[in-house]
Amino acid sequence: MSIAFGGMVAFFFRGVNLAVALATVVFTTHLLSDDEYGLLVLSLSVIGLVNAATGGLTAATAYQIANQQRASGRAFAGAAGPAVLLGGLAAGIGLVASQSLGGDWGRVALPIGLAAAGVVLNSAVAGVFLGRNLMLRYNLALVAPPAFALIGIGVMFLAIDERTPEAGLAMFAAGQWAALAVLTLTARKTVFDGFALDRGLSGAVVRFAFVAGISSGLSYLNYRADLFVVDYFEGKSGAATYSRAVYLAESVWQVSGSLALATYARVGSLGREEAAELTARVMRHTVAMLGLICIVLFAAADVIAALVFGDDGVASALRFILPGVFLYGLAQSFSGFYTYQRGFPWVSALVAGAGLILDMGFAFALVPAMGVDGASLASSLAYGLAISGALVIFMRSERLSPARILRFGREDLEDYRRLFRRLRALA
Repeated sequence: MSIAFGGMVAFFFRGVNLAVALATVVFTTHLLSDDEYGLLVLSLSVIGLVNAATGGLTAATAYQIANQQRASGRAFAGAAGPAVLLGGLAAGIGLVASQSLGGDWGRVALPIGLAAAGVVLNSAVAGVFLGRNLMLRYNLALVAPPAFALIGIGVMFLAIDERTPEAGLAMFAAGQWAALAVLTLTARKTVFDGFALDRGLSGAVVRFAFVAGISSGLSYLNYRADLFVVDYFEGKSGAATYSRAVYLAESVWQVSGSLALATYARVGSLGREEAAELTARVMRHTVAMLGLICIVLFAAADVIAALVFGDDGVASALRFILPGVFLYGLAQSFSGFYTYQRGFPWVSALVAGAGLILDMGFAFALVPAMGVDGASLASSLAYGLAISGALVIFMRSERLSPARILRFGREDLEDYRRLFRRLRALA
């Protein structure tokens, strides 16, 4: 499968996911006050951190299947035990926090915990699909939870007329569990193929997932930690504005993520030299496509922000963050190479950790002076510096020149010519 075609398939589903997320953002924005929406966004950021960290469980399961050639059921068994324990811990923490905390966080603690538990268990199932290169199933695992959540939020807000952050979060949790049930039942033959408990394998999965989870968690904090800095200095209404700008900017990563996702299983199964060359190709496609998209977003920021959110502060913040978002789009390919090919998820963790430290330093310096725009500039600077260091590591370790990553050539154009010929043939 060519990068262009595989990326197109993955992008279709990510586009659906993006549309669901946009519908959720617009829907809740218009039915909640800025302060309530800010609380919802901050709560979803906590769940998002759990989702990112337990992405290590997805990576560990996929690595055992694609790289270590384990039976899918056996790899799933190695991941399911830790997933159940972590899910139970998340739900328990939510229950205790709901009884012991006061104010806003006490209201939302339990649904956050229940949603996080569902996220953890879904991660193990998604890892099976990714490792088996079942991209349709894997993409459905990404789309189904937020889609079910949006339906539930619509029912809760409109039919039941319960319009609160905690009600929305309860439906988000229900969406996670409904997706888990549907995905597991409809793919039970794949998920449980060769199912067998193996303590040694479970230990390997936990060790890999721990390091990969740190990497993913740090990456997510790099994206979201300054949201809490904005909340501290600008309040929840400022956090709401910043979250809208970040959502629009990071939506372009659906493109780079699709390109990288289309090759993860191949990167894991190829030899090191071939995998490095494939990763460089993905990076070249990413530079070309994201560059064009970011230019359009930069030029149309005022129109988009006004039409979608009616928030004057979004356009300016969006422009500040876009350069860093463009550069950091390469991080997904970089992470995929070191996680699925080399089995070194800690490399990505170092890059993400450096980005987080830079982001926090810049944020505390810039947000008091520039407000929401300061947070966007802080993220942009951190993204740019972090990925520059990552690319130096990649090029030196794999003996690649900058041109192999940045120069879009004839061989890359041919990939799209083949795609267009294939589409014409289908028509």
